[in-house]
Amino acid sequence: MQLGKTVAAIAALALVAACGEAPTGTPAAAPGPLFITNGTPTGSAYGNVGALLFDFDENGTIDGNDVDCTGSLISPTVFLTAGHCVDFFPSNAQLYVSFAPDLFARRIPVIAARGFRLDPQYGHDQGDLHDLAVVFLPENATRGMTPLQLPPAGYLDALSAKGELSGQLFVNVGYGYSAARTGWPAFGYDAVRKTSKSEYMGLTQAWLGLLMNTSATGEGGDCYGDSGGPKFIDGNPNMVVATVTTGDYPCRATSWDYRLDTPAARGFLGKYVALP
Repeated sequence: MQLGKTVAAIAALALVAACGEAPTGTPAAAPGPLFITNGTPTGSAYGNVGALLFDFDENGTIDGNDVDCTGSLISPTVFLTAGHCVDFFPSNAQLYVSFAPDLFARRIPVIAARGFRLDPQYGHDQGDLHDLAVVFLPENATRGMTPLQLPPAGYLDALSAKGELSGQLFVNVGYGYSAARTGWPAFGYDAVRKTSKSEYMGLTQAWLGLLMNTSATGEGGDCYGDSGGPKFIDGNPNMVVATVTTGDYPCRATSWDYRLDTPAARGFLGKYVALP
């Protein structure tokens, strides 16, 4: 989700970020700590996970106020994010990507994208939203960075068939909001890349479902602004298996993430990157 002041009201309606519609404000009193979402700063870790940005406030400076979504580098020139992060932009919109761990730091490195593509099937089928998009980066802009791997076809199905997903933790990485654990929903934001873990809940033909009820699991989750960000199986930070798509409004219960090992996802991604 973007934070630009001049278009905040429009974006709140337009963006379907990681947990449904965008928060419309924070109440004066917000009981409970703000730690359910991506509670630990990554520092230099997960350097191939970045933020998708747009100059929402039209001030010519790209920083933490311009965050649209999170995404992953899947080739030296291809950045993967969620379809709903770009579907409202005109085709000639100038997007940016930064892999800085703190987007409010001074003089963060920012890459001007060459363009983007939305999955043409996005939004046509509520059972399979095809919620994917790729952003194209200039040659050599990510020199020295190691792109993330994509999963083989049917990867999560194979793990499920062997009973290896039950109780499995997944790692979330993103630049999104924090969420109050209890009481009136409240959402904190500091534009820092953070990580948390969520417990496996279920698998469907298109979706990976994760639990993010901290009181029940002792773990965390994701929230607004983490859309498009990667899901890793705990212990394998090199392979992104799904991208953040949606969840519940207060970011307290569940997260539904678009699988990358399905024929639909591979059919789109295979046009732009080599698939395993």
